[in-house]
Amino acid sequence: MKYLIPSTILLVLAGLVISCSDSTSAEYDEPDLDLLISEIRNATQAYHNVEAAMEAGWNTVLSPCVEHPQEGGMGYHYGRMQFFDGRTNHKEPQVLLYEPLQGGGLQFIGVEYIIPFDIVPATAEPPMILGQHYHANQELGFWALHVWTEKDNSNGLFYDWNPKVSCEFAVDE
Repeated sequence: MKYLIPSTILLVLAGLVISCSDSTSAEYDEPDLDLLISEIRNATQAYHNVEAAMEAGWNTVLSPCVEHPQEGGMGYHYGRMQFFDGRTNHKEPQVLLYEPLQGGGLQFIGVEYIIPFDIVPATAEPPMILGQHYHANQELGFWALHVWTEKDNSNGLFYDWNPKVSCEFAVDE
């Protein structure tokens, strides 16, 4: 009987160790994507108006309206250059994306995160944000990740091209 108590304690401790094992730790390593996307939407709510975005610092038009003949579009890219410093804060995207509307105006459709290769070299492991790896844009010299927060993308939330985005009404100068 004097060995029963230590044996019981060992069994309880073994049960605790098993219940605290790493087998479920992956669940806790995964980001809560719905929460993070909601936080991005809250952080960018005021920038549905492109003038407000420009006043807040996204005042560099990085491209004409971008569209691929088969894949869809990306729209206009408005950059906040002070954020091109390697940061990976989901609430501080480097780029806001806008689609031109019929009759004029722009509709906010998503964000893009960019890290230049001079900060994280192209030969390095891809940076991550929102549980996703950035992809290398060799032609432009940076890591990038699009997130379609405002316009559904049938190819996926993080796919570069959105088949529902068009530059049909773009007025590029």
